[in-house]
Amino acid sequence: MLTSIELDHFKSFRKAQIPLGPFTPIIGTNASGKSNLRDAFRFLHGIGRGYALAEIIDAKYGEGGEMQWSGIRGGTREITFAGEPFFRLRAGLRTLRKGPFGKPGFPLKYDISVALDQPQIGPRVSRESLYFSDYMFFDSHPATDPPKQQDAEHLTVRIRRGSKGVRHAPARTFLSSTPALVQATRKQIERLRVAEDALPVLHSMRFLDLSPDAMRIPSLPGQPVLGDRGERLSSALLSICRDDDKKKTLLEWLRTLTPLDVVDFEFPQDFAGRVLVHLVEKGGRKISAHSASDGTLRFLAMLAALLDPGASRLYFIEEIENGIHPTRLHLLAQLIEQQCRDGHIQVVATTHSPMLLGFLSATSRQDALLVYRLRGEDESHVRRIAELPDLNRILETQDLGRLHASGWMEDMVELMSDASNEAAQ
Repeated sequence: MLTSIELDHFKSFRKAQIPLGPFTPIIGTNASGKSNLRDAFRFLHGIGRGYALAEIIDAKYGEGGEMQWSGIRGGTREITFAGEPFFRLRAGLRTLRKGPFGKPGFPLKYDISVALDQPQIGPRVSRESLYFSDYMFFDSHPATDPPKQQDAEHLTVRIRRGSKGVRHAPARTFLSSTPALVQATRKQIERLRVAEDALPVLHSMRFLDLSPDAMRIPSLPGQPVLGDRGERLSSALLSICRDDDKKKTLLEWLRTLTPLDVVDFEFPQDFAGRVLVHLVEKGGRKISAHSASDGTLRFLAMLAALLDPGASRLYFIEEIENGIHPTRLHLLAQLIEQQCRDGHIQVVATTHSPMLLGFLSATSRQDALLVYRLRGEDESHVRRIAELPDLNRILETQDLGRLHASGWMEDMVELMSDASNEAAQ
């Protein structure tokens, strides 16, 4: 899982530290920077997919010309804060296997700086490192014994010593157009095998932006992975229903989240062999995905993702409340918190819903983030909601959702900024 992200001159963030919990709700007004925060996750995901920097920022095309990756919004011209010639991302990772001292989870710190100062070369890695606490796996600019950098098109990193008797750690040179983390994994460098644990953490992200129209399209069996817009919903549900226990859980949650009394699923095939899910109610009535409501389809898609995540460990969901009736939001929050608590997945979700905030558990409230801009400034900031002054005392008489709806949190950070400026003068 991801435990934190730090941004330096990335899009609308001059500097920001983003702590992440199992379920991290993100709130903020329009144009506050929430989508730019999503772009930071997508940049790391592009590294996890093994792409070169130009492909991550612009686009990645397959051999036949089909687009495999849509790039970062705004491209190289808008990826840095205020047109600066570089940006930096640092990510706290926790792998699945045990660490070098036998403790569960392997906490790593990955750091990458990207320079855009030479257009003829394109975006390039100017600094990169991977650490476990103070234990270096590789670093292009370590505090001691830094390697000599050859030119802008290459990056030389110092690799951890093989034994205590070795005076100088070995160095390896990589192309600067692609992160060393990616190239070290491809080359299977023995002393950098830990990269094979770090890269899957960045790869196992999904970015759900569900479209009911996409969910109504039939799909072929054997495609168990739900698309980011909800494509292949029917075949993903068919795959889940082959497991009786998962099917039972799916039906229970669907009956809880909707007024439908669904007792079974059917997957009739068309002339091309594609399936389209039908919901079978207790009285025998059948509802196809064509006629199911948008809210029901969104619930089905989120259930398919959350109950059977497959290789994905982190889901970033924008405006998670879209299409969901307010009376069902508390159940959606309960489902997400349960799946995150059981350790199956990690969820980061933006929301404008005061009601959803009011349904959060105490743990999720501690991890909730406010993204905001101060009056007269062009940069975005991030702060844990739980760190706002007197919040716990105020919540004894006020609902968090009501505070959000009234703009209290944005007013509070403005007051804190004013007080800090007055103290500085």
